[in-house]
Amino acid sequence: MVASADIKKLYGISILSLLLAAFIAYRFPSYFILILPPIFLLAGLFILSIESVFFIVAFCSPFSIKYLIGGSGINLPDEPLMIVLMFLFIIKMIEEPSLFKPILKQPLTLLVTLNLGWILITSVTSTLPMVSFKFLFARLWTVTFGYFWGVLIFKNPKNIKKFILAFGLGLCVVVIYSTYNHYGFGFSQKKAMLVMKPLMDDHTVYSAVCSMVLAFCVTMLFLKNLFYEKLLFFGIALLSLTGVILSYSRAAALSLVFVLIFSFLLKLKIRFKTLSICFLVIISVGLVFSNEIYQRIRLNHVASGKNLIGDIKSISNVNNDESNVERLNRWESGFRMFKEKPFLGFGPGTYQFQYSGYQKSNQMTSISTTHGDMGNAHSEYFGPLIESGVIGFLIVLMLFGLSISILMKLYYQHDDRTIRMFSLAILLSLLTYYFHGMMNDFLDQDKAAVLVWALLGMATSLNLKRVSNGSLKKEW
Repeated sequence: MVASADIKKLYGISILSLLLAAFIAYRFPSYFILILPPIFLLAGLFILSIESVFFIVAFCSPFSIKYLIGGSGINLPDEPLMIVLMFLFIIKMIEEPSLFKPILKQPLTLLVTLNLGWILITSVTSTLPMVSFKFLFARLWTVTFGYFWGVLIFKNPKNIKKFILAFGLGLCVVVIYSTYNHYGFGFSQKKAMLVMKPLMDDHTVYSAVCSMVLAFCVTMLFLKNLFYEKLLFFGIALLSLTGVILSYSRAAALSLVFVLIFSFLLKLKIRFKTLSICFLVIISVGLVFSNEIYQRIRLNHVASGKNLIGDIKSISNVNNDESNVERLNRWESGFRMFKEKPFLGFGPGTYQFQYSGYQKSNQMTSISTTHGDMGNAHSEYFGPLIESGVIGFLIVLMLFGLSISILMKLYYQHDDRTIRMFSLAILLSLLTYYFHGMMNDFLDQDKAAVLVWALLGMATSLNLKRVSNGSLKKEW
């Protein structure tokens, strides 16, 4: 908490900044002077309350806008703030190393660090080093903000609710803006991928973020909250559901169905080990009968673009649904790339600039490109395989799998019902993303990355609390 004396200092800093801004504006007229007061205010917050800055970034992330500087871009205002927080974290780690020892021993932290380390190694060996190092730095500040700062700030479980409320309210701005634009187009499905611009790039990342927030907020409705909190969670959930429906995203709709099924399995006390074995069996059967499955889905001619049911049915249409055919084109091209560089890959962030030469003319569609301007590998799993090789792929799988295992254990065994409900909310929210990640990848975009890394930070923070308190039941 910030002391009242510190609040007075903050007010003093704000007043002085306003007076200074007024003086400079009088002597040197410029519209840029308008940014000085918020800069001084944020400087005061950085000095007095890192938590406040953390929640401000959470609120701003959904509607931050990309500002182009030459050939690169930065999202304003959240990314500059995350960069400052990254350097402050490094300073804090040097000043108070004992604070971080328990965090660094956590299994998720080890995998997050390993992920960053392998991205560094494959950036050095990258086919496009400048692209890869840009990717690395962007990953560094989102991970430092969401995960490492998150682990510290979420030690107080109340801050988990504050973060989701802050991020959710920021997302509501995007949903209201998008819905208003959508209304202007008569809720046309063809315009659904454009109405959220420039706040978000397209309807896929928009729907993925809405799905994650929806899953979390709905779970929080079953927790004992203050009336205004319950009202906020309900409002955010309702607007997030609106965002999912009007995004016309098949992957988002299916991710929510998947989460409902998973919730039912959790009620049956299905263990992570059992789920893992079932998953491996399904994958093995799919590989053995892959040719028969492909021949079967070739009979599907349902095209997307008519209604949500039709969109879902069209997911297996690999004949005339351009979105599906183009995704297969990307994956086929990526597989050829993987066979060429299976161990170190082409380098983080390089896929979209390198896959063009690996396309085959008979697999390309009217939406194919040879200019590296139409996105990435469309898979949170296949992307690392191509860009960072087998090891990068396995690290991502282990990170996602371990987070599920930890959260399931907390949900099944923790004595405190509040912690159990938080664990369930985090788990379901992450699962929507992990499922969505089979068809799209967004960890290179601040909108989704901030939320995903923060959710993983929440998982580690709750696990730390469990380790220190010894509050799990013995049987597992």
